[in-house]
Amino acid sequence: MHIAALYCLMKVIDFITEKKLQSRVEIASVRQNADPAILSLVFGLPLRKSRAVRRLGSYVARSGVPIEIRLQFSQEEELLIETFLHELAHCLDHLSNQAGQPYRKAHGPGWRNWAVALGIEPSRCGESRVLRDLVESRLKVVAVCIDCGYELRRLRKLPRRRRYIHPQCGGRLKPV
Repeated sequence: MHIAALYCLMKVIDFITEKKLQSRVEIASVRQNADPAILSLVFGLPLRKSRAVRRLGSYVARSGVPIEIRLQFSQEEELLIETFLHELAHCLDHLSNQAGQPYRKAHGPGWRNWAVALGIEPSRCGESRVLRDLVESRLKVVAVCIDCGYELRRLRKLPRRRRYIHPQCGGRLKPV
């Protein structure tokens, strides 16, 4: 079975067990005085592969209810674990401080406390060299400047009904 397919069937507890993160999560929950019922709810959440290419992971909640955690599995192993713990901190912060309400202040003091308790740096963004290289390899030429020959590279095509100007030379960009 393909590795991405395996991660589609995975729960949060499966990832925690596979990466040997049980003690980190248990210590963090004790430090934060978390209700054990919250942990059992979090452990049952699905962990899915993200299709996003510019973000490493996300925590998804709708109407105040946690839905899933999404991860981009194409990143480095150490960064994958850190990203997972980052998203887990979002989920735990939501359930311990704002349960039943839409999740607000995503990188606020509650999340920062959970991040420190889980042993990660409470920073907002991470960058994966592997993922960046993957994105760059998928870029394709979508327009060419008529004046200077500059090739605009993107993942998606440009809408054809619009006119585009090359900011450096002022020439018209012609969609390919």
